[in-house]
Amino acid sequence: MPHLPYDLALGRPTRWTPPTERGLGAPGRSYTLGGGLVHLTWPDFPGVQGLERHGRLAGWVEEWDVAAGTWSTLVDGCQVIDAADNQVLLSANAADALELLRLALERRAAGQLPAPDADSEPGRTT
Repeated sequence: MPHLPYDLALGRPTRWTPPTERGLGAPGRSYTLGGGLVHLTWPDFPGVQGLERHGRLAGWVEEWDVAAGTWSTLVDGCQVIDAADNQVLLSANAADALELLRLALERRAAGQLPAPDADSEPGRTT
């Protein structure tokens, strides 16, 4: 796993609905990553992508600020944050956000992704 300059954690739950529950249609499954992860896309909604494992959504990435081109990474409806300062980790593009998601899922599987902290700042709630 590549070294990141920060430890990852999950922020408090957001009110973001997982893409599989939004009526976006059936996702396309474009390629498989290691660890049984499959890349999901919704052709009519390019600002949303996900990773699934064993046929279930493992996490997703979504455009945070379309004008700025930043992407947020979510696991179980919680944004991935920097554990040191509880700041949401935003990515410059979908590919970077998907890599952050993959790393967060690896760390979670290894028991190295702390659960949401009640004192953390909430993410965007829309």
